[in-house]
Amino acid sequence: MILAAGLGTRLRPLTLNRPKVLVPVQNRPLLHWLVEYLRTAGAEAIVVNAYHLGRMLKDHVERRDFGIPVEVRVEDGLMGTGGGIRNVVDFWDERPLVVINGDILSAIDLQELLREHIGSGADATLVLTDEPRFNEVQVAEDGRILSFGGEAGSSLAFTGIQVIIPQVLDGIPADTPSSIIDCYRRLMASGRKVTAHVVKEQFWRELGSLDAYLQVHKELVHMEKEPVPGLQVGGKPMVHGSARLGARVRLSGMVCVGEGCRLGDGVMVQDSVLWDQVRVKDGCSVRDSIIGDDVVVGASVKDAVLGV
Repeated sequence: MILAAGLGTRLRPLTLNRPKVLVPVQNRPLLHWLVEYLRTAGAEAIVVNAYHLGRMLKDHVERRDFGIPVEVRVEDGLMGTGGGIRNVVDFWDERPLVVINGDILSAIDLQELLREHIGSGADATLVLTDEPRFNEVQVAEDGRILSFGGEAGSSLAFTGIQVIIPQVLDGIPADTPSSIIDCYRRLMASGRKVTAHVVKEQFWRELGSLDAYLQVHKELVHMEKEPVPGLQVGGKPMVHGSARLGARVRLSGMVCVGEGCRLGDGVMVQDSVLWDQVRVKDGCSVRDSIIGDDVVVGASVKDAVLGV
């Protein structure tokens, strides 16, 4: 399952007209990277929950063949992570379910995760890593999770990747918004086993904010080896085949130019991501910026985020 029902508030204004899980990463919607990640790990089918611009997401998925079934469930209201998981109970079978957040890029080994989860006999296994921005999960020496919201210096970060057995559903109220973390707290309080799968030096990035989104694109420029199959590393600009570039256009550093973009004569783009159908008028420069769908750039910009 891919959790994708959030409002994408930290990526506004870009997500006012595009659901977060469809934001482009190197000109490819994030959802496509996530589906491929799960499919190559052995997933047989995927369900995606949606709320904000859910109809757009559902239409997008239904027009594409991902190689395995991918279904979008549009929620009537925000159900939270727990309520969203409980809401697709009919998708579950007797096997553990892998659940991931819809705003990450990851190369974490899911087969290793599943093996460890099954061997532990845990109700749920959460993938943790050391990421100071998000460190708040405390873990015992035997791998059991002790608490959420602990001191950063002695804690680890939840990656948004987890494995859950069907019995966990019993602790999630039906048709009610709830947090899966609150469910885990109740399980732990009753003596049930919630464990950590700690990873080190395995690629994982969160893209849920404007700064993080742009930083990941810039980081890839300096990598020598692709961290996720298909991601382009090095400094070569990525220009969609349908984009049109005028005379004397200069592209410098990390540059992604999306579908249907039009760059006028003498345009300079440096360390920036242009989504689809962006028009940059003659002589303008775009530096260290994210330009959303359908924006017309009529003056030079730097450190900008523009949406319509």
